[in-house]
Amino acid sequence: MTDHDQPSQRPAPVDSRPDLIRVTGELDLDTDHAAALDAALRRAVTDPTNPAKITVDVSGLAFCDSTGLNILIRAQLTALTHGRTLHLQAPNPQLLKLLHRTGALTLFTCDTPPAT
Repeated sequence: MTDHDQPSQRPAPVDSRPDLIRVTGELDLDTDHAAALDAALRRAVTDPTNPAKITVDVSGLAFCDSTGLNILIRAQLTALTHGRTLHLQAPNPQLLKLLHRTGALTLFTCDTPPAT
């Protein structure tokens, strides 16, 4: 049996509940994380029974490219049209830099990761 045949011991790339979505690993064109996050965010921001503020915990996100950025922006714009907003929890420096350089940082409320 190869390592690929073993069940994965890693956490799911996206874990969600109505008010909190956690994403881990890499969020880019080459991973299946993007589709999972897109679906979870779409459900969270369009379900009328969900709270007005939905937190996206990105503390476990190692890398995000334009694919991930587009998913987050699209979800935030959809959230706003449904009377909700996304809050990015603990974005890493790479994600903050991406958000800042693209001008997307102003679309989100977010906190910063704890100092190390």
